[in-house]
Amino acid sequence: MHYEIDEEAKILQFDMASVRSADEVLATVMSLIAQRPELCAWDWIALGDPLPDDASHEHLAKLSAAWGPPPAVEAVTAFVTPDAFFHLWAKVMDFQFVRRKHLVVRDVAAARSLVERRRAARPQPR
Repeated sequence: MHYEIDEEAKILQFDMASVRSADEVLATVMSLIAQRPELCAWDWIALGDPLPDDASHEHLAKLSAAWGPPPAVEAVTAFVTPDAFFHLWAKVMDFQFVRRKHLVVRDVAAARSLVERRRAARPQPR
């Protein structure tokens, strides 16, 4: 799975289009957060056109169990997908990851804009 870690913007972006299964996505993400636990507090952009069709609640449970401590302020995962029903799956993820909101957008530009809007609304550190 292809991914980019934008150190300056503190955004993890990954593309699920080239993967064969949700197991591959899970393995890559679990490896990334094991190596870089701070990524759990960053905003994420997940490209999913298409999304792996074998993803299940077991995959999310494994990721949730490996997740680090909640971020100090809410982080966002923006899923870029044309799937008209993915917002339902994203809503379920909100309950599995403390202080992380999962939202769905149509393109990368919209995802970046969403991240910036959410960041602007966050409380500023003192």
